[in-house]
Amino acid sequence: MNKIHILCALAMGFAFAACDEVEESLGKPQTHPQEAPVAVDAITVTPSDATFDLKALNDAGEAVQVAGITATTLPEGYSVRTTLEIAKSEDFANAQVLECEMAEAPEGAVLATVAPDALQQAYYENFTHDPRTATLHTRYAVYLAKGNTIVRMGGDDYFYAAASTLTLTPFPASKVIDDSYTLEIAAGDDFSSAMAFPFSHSDASVYDDPKFTVTATFTGEDFDAGLKWRIVGASGTVYGPAGDADESGDLLEGVPAGIVMTQSPLLMSIDMSSDTYDYKQAFACMYTPGTSNGWDGAASQQLTTADYVNYTGLVVVINGDGFKVNPDTGWGGRDMGLSSALTQTTLDNGTVVFEGVCNGSDNIKTTIDGLYYVEFNYNTRAIKLTHISTLGIIGDFNGWGASIALTPSADYLTWTSPATDFPASCGWKFRANDDWSINWGGNADALEFNAGGNITTAEAGTYIVTLDVASVPYKAVLAAQ
Repeated sequence: MNKIHILCALAMGFAFAACDEVEESLGKPQTHPQEAPVAVDAITVTPSDATFDLKALNDAGEAVQVAGITATTLPEGYSVRTTLEIAKSEDFANAQVLECEMAEAPEGAVLATVAPDALQQAYYENFTHDPRTATLHTRYAVYLAKGNTIVRMGGDDYFYAAASTLTLTPFPASKVIDDSYTLEIAAGDDFSSAMAFPFSHSDASVYDDPKFTVTATFTGEDFDAGLKWRIVGASGTVYGPAGDADESGDLLEGVPAGIVMTQSPLLMSIDMSSDTYDYKQAFACMYTPGTSNGWDGAASQQLTTADYVNYTGLVVVINGDGFKVNPDTGWGGRDMGLSSALTQTTLDNGTVVFEGVCNGSDNIKTTIDGLYYVEFNYNTRAIKLTHISTLGIIGDFNGWGASIALTPSADYLTWTSPATDFPASCGWKFRANDDWSINWGGNADALEFNAGGNITTAEAGTYIVTLDVASVPYKAVLAAQ
């Protein structure tokens, strides 16, 4: 658990000694267990229900008064101290601990306070950069101190106001970021009837992840006639490029729209913390020309995508010369290879994985010939190859036990099962390496990767199953015996 030290000065005659968490400021405490000099219920912690504007309090030189503390009885010579624990979630995962200053309050109570800039630091560095008002989960540890003797009330796991909350408005962000943005594409400068393409975004706050992506489609005729683009935020702010014909650069407010320089589909990424953009032509698939297919892109296996960023699929790797990733079937200069060798890792289950970045011209090579499940990120050029040492079938015919292994063809493009008895209405799937992390189900004529649905064979009988991964979609063929 992290802690943030705030001023430990004593206020209004209250003196404090250290607990284990804060012993640096007040000396070494006794290490043997201490019995509390008063009952737990002799002390009450009442959290504030106010909303604290941290910037306003900081500017005014005022503290955040997080809670009031009262004690019905307090033996002579003892003083009270408290720490505040804050978290984003009720389970107090990644909780942060802040020491509190104490100040006198009416009717013998004391106020537990923290400095607004320290609370801001804890919030910003550990939870989120989002400047909007938020509610944190809070709880308080209370200590009684006399000299170097420290006692935590209730023991190490006891908290006062254990289900309390604190509402704060953080310091304003240096730049306001809208929750959503739209790419508008129009013929010429008239955007009154523009095509609108909303950007997608992660589940994180836009202040923690300011990057957005979108894929826009338009006809070749419209592109040839001339198109322009601009970005509009949810607040109505309009952005254009610093250079109207640039495919990447800075976004500026109130400048003319940019010229669309790339044919459809267009993939655009923006970073609204730095006001920058980048776009390129998106591709429906990536080809994998290499030794296994005679370096013929049209004959190679394909990596497919649902978002024009992440491409996945099966690739046969023969390591005479390996392969490359290419958006084209020909060699137009857009093929992607390595600048350094792939790193090799063996997982706990024995599966071998290779990883690297396709930011060079060297061929992509592994140390093991065979079939691989390949994941490729077009934006970052990161590539991951998981070796498929076995492919098998699993289902109702074997009680969903260990996979029944398939035998690969010499080129690894077809895999065949032994004769297997299927019950009626048999549900089943393919999976790799006798594990569920890579599997296919759904429609036998168009298998789906990690699909929730099973393949279903209606008629009972003995079948030989063949998996064909030569082209997309992958297919399952059943031959009755």
